Amino acid sequence: MATKLKLILSICLLFVVFYFGSIALKDDDSEIVKAFQSLNEPFKEIAHIEMLDNTKSIVFYESTFGDIEVFGNVRLKKNIFGWRMLSSGSSQTPQKYKLGWHFSNLAFDFHTYTDLIFGKIYDSNIEEVVIVTKNHKKYHAEIIEYGSGKRF
Repeated sequence: MATKLKLILSICLLFVVFYFGSIALKDDDSEIVKAFQSLNEPFKEIAHIEMLDNTKSIVFYESTFGDIEVFGNVRLKKNIFGWRMLSSGSSQTPQKYKLGWHFSNLAFDFHTYTDLIFGKIYDSNIEEVVIVTKNHKKYHAEIIEYGSGKRF
């Protein structure tokens, strides 16, 4: 009787180890895309996936609703069951501007990070984006190209 119990417990333990091991070994990018697609938002295009560390990521995306173009981000975190959405934010960017910018407070989801400033670049002449704070600190933003020559 004790041998059967040990056998059953060993099989259960192997199953649990295999299950969680298979989750840990999955490709993060494809799992992040699956979690993002679970939003069921129509006409969305992923512009970029930024991995903050092994368990935190931000997906930047673009959506279109009729004539309205929206650019946003989704914050995801990996737990023992896979990637899950924490929160998201987006807003409409009027194309009459050369650069659309948006602000997100990351501290609610990722305590070691503070602010996120991002936006779509409409003017092809813009080669550099510099953010200057009230304290006169300068930050150079990374320009990322996606799709067919689009940039943010």
